[in-house]
Amino acid sequence: MNRKFYFLIFVIILGFTSCNPILTRFKFIYNDEGPNKEIVLRMEELLEATFYNTDIVLIEGLGTEENLDSLTLGSVDIALVENYVNFKEGINSVFSVYSEILQIFYKSEEEINSFKDLVYDRDLYIGKEGSPTHNLMLDLFEFYAIDYSRVSITQVLSRGDVVVELTNLLSDERLSQYTGYRLFSFENTQNDNSSVVEALSLTYPKLSPFLIPEGTYMGYVEKPIVTLSVDLIMVVRSSMGEVPVNDFTKTMLRNRQIFTSIDPLLYNGMKENFDQEKLNIPLHEGARIFFDGDEPGFFERYAELGGVVLSLIVAIWSGLASLIKWQAQKKKDRIDVFYEDLIKIKNTISGLKKINDIVENVRYIQASQNKAFELLISEELVANESFRIYMELSKETINELRSRLRTLKNLQAKAAAS
Repeated sequence: MNRKFYFLIFVIILGFTSCNPILTRFKFIYNDEGPNKEIVLRMEELLEATFYNTDIVLIEGLGTEENLDSLTLGSVDIALVENYVNFKEGINSVFSVYSEILQIFYKSEEEINSFKDLVYDRDLYIGKEGSPTHNLMLDLFEFYAIDYSRVSITQVLSRGDVVVELTNLLSDERLSQYTGYRLFSFENTQNDNSSVVEALSLTYPKLSPFLIPEGTYMGYVEKPIVTLSVDLIMVVRSSMGEVPVNDFTKTMLRNRQIFTSIDPLLYNGMKENFDQEKLNIPLHEGARIFFDGDEPGFFERYAELGGVVLSLIVAIWSGLASLIKWQAQKKKDRIDVFYEDLIKIKNTISGLKKINDIVENVRYIQASQNKAFELLISEELVANESFRIYMELSKETINELRSRLRTLKNLQAKAAAS
């Protein structure tokens, strides 16, 4: 009778776990610029369709700096920002979405080929102070050794003799707003016969050369425009769990075709092999696990849900305290065997030199976790404090092994490069 009763309880718990009725809400902030709104709408639709217990709440932001502040304060979870923002604690990168193009419009009867001629003695609109566009232009001023006494910056776009945009390729409607303007190209500015945009990208690695091909803006420009680009990246708060970040990254990048029809620039964005070294904000561990091909184990994936399941177990057991106490006296606590194996592995981590040894240890620990659950089901182990500590220690040891694995991979990569 008792075995049947416990089996029924186990089935209820297992069903609760598999259904996972907990609705998790993630707040996603963005600036309504270029294709960003359409991108986040499709991200919301994809993630909610894939993860039925996930609710994505979209919030239109007030600006990049304000959006980053919301992330650091924990009032939002996800954001899209340019990879030209200042580093802030509490934020991590996930992946590159697409490249935004630096487009500099200027009023002039004649073509301007010199950056100094472009910015001297004119009213410049370069975006809000602290914005990626503003920061980028300040770096250009530094690169060209601009005399600030000859620079006039306006905060009113309509007053700008020079207007700077960091965005996608402009539509005909947007382009019509710049009637009477020309589009600046770096192509005629030479430095020892090498392209200035190449020199800029070496000086400021977050920048990349970009060519707007001839005919892109029909009737507006008569030749290719040589300029620069900056990646728009997805960022999350650092405290966001590894499992949802891993799941979201995998889902969006492996369904990138959903986004490529939004804008031509997305054909070269949202790729698994993007250059992580260019990120100005460190990669989130959940994204790193995905890019390294090291998927979260069972315990890692359901750690949060495990707390709810544990609460359910405690509630059921509390009503049967006397019965459980009597049953517990008949069982053998065999968790010490698992502890001994785990401690042996943990003590050897720093000395591991081979990647295969690390992988085998991770697999061994995961197999031990599964064995522990099997013994728990067959009533040969007790779900007591020792069992819980063992599971936490297992997770910690696996994380240490993975950290050691990344260290070895980095050392091998450096050795290969040298």
